[in-house]
Amino acid sequence: MISKLAPLGAVLGLLLSASNLWAEDIPVPSQAEWAGAKKTVNLPNGVTMAYSEMGDTEGDPLVLVHGYSDNSRSWSLLAPYLTERHVYAIDLRGHGKSSAPECCYAYTDLAYDVHLFLEALDIGKADIVGHSLGSLTTQLLSAQHPEQVNKAVLLSSTIETGTGPGTWLWDNIMPLQPPIDPNGQFMMDWYWNPNPVDQDFISAERAESAAMPIHVWKGVLWGTSLGSLSAFIGLVEAPMLIVWGDQDQLFGAAHQERMKQAYPNARFETFEGAGHNMFWEMPEQAAAAISDFLES
Repeated sequence: MISKLAPLGAVLGLLLSASNLWAEDIPVPSQAEWAGAKKTVNLPNGVTMAYSEMGDTEGDPLVLVHGYSDNSRSWSLLAPYLTERHVYAIDLRGHGKSSAPECCYAYTDLAYDVHLFLEALDIGKADIVGHSLGSLTTQLLSAQHPEQVNKAVLLSSTIETGTGPGTWLWDNIMPLQPPIDPNGQFMMDWYWNPNPVDQDFISAERAESAAMPIHVWKGVLWGTSLGSLSAFIGLVEAPMLIVWGDQDQLFGAAHQERMKQAYPNARFETFEGAGHNMFWEMPEQAAAAISDFLES
């Protein structure tokens, strides 16, 4: 029991010391450790979601949402520069170690999973960073549940994928049959980057992506080919940063012009000479841009 005569400074010191007992710095796993370090949580809709937890457990929560066929490993090059935050990098349904239900993989399904994940881990409000498919998921989450999103960062994004029969994505993904060769031409094209990327990382990415079930490859393609997010952008309240590499082969300049029209108050940053995965090519610079926005 603390004496009522104890100096205020001593009391505050004891309270801070007690709170620090619960604080923890969770290290960023190595590439070899990454898959084995994941945790899981069962969501009330039946999906088991895997995630990687890193950083300062007393820091502001930061949720990272990966792109199509990736998993939480997608953030392994960026995460070491964000460890002042309490970082949660999730595996979307069907990806990585999360469960892969037969149906469904539309934006609404993915965003609802993230909503339930935040509730399950008692994260009241978080900053959300989404890449590609994850950025579309982040937009819809921000529109549906603005109370859960503090700030939003969209990497390599769009409001409409523009895929369907006759596009590169459709014509290359729909014929896929297992097993997918992680070193075959499709996967080498899928993970092409205009700048060098850590080889241990990209080899693991290709292997895990190639192992993703075919029904997920096709389910995500169907789910993201239908509809546009343009009708819902007015519901997004979170301040937004939009980052793009000008060599992006999926969502090029026309997509970015539509993003600027959709979110005129957003902060835009272009990484010259970088591609769709600019935060793999330039992780330190990408982390600096993200941190500057989140802390401003």
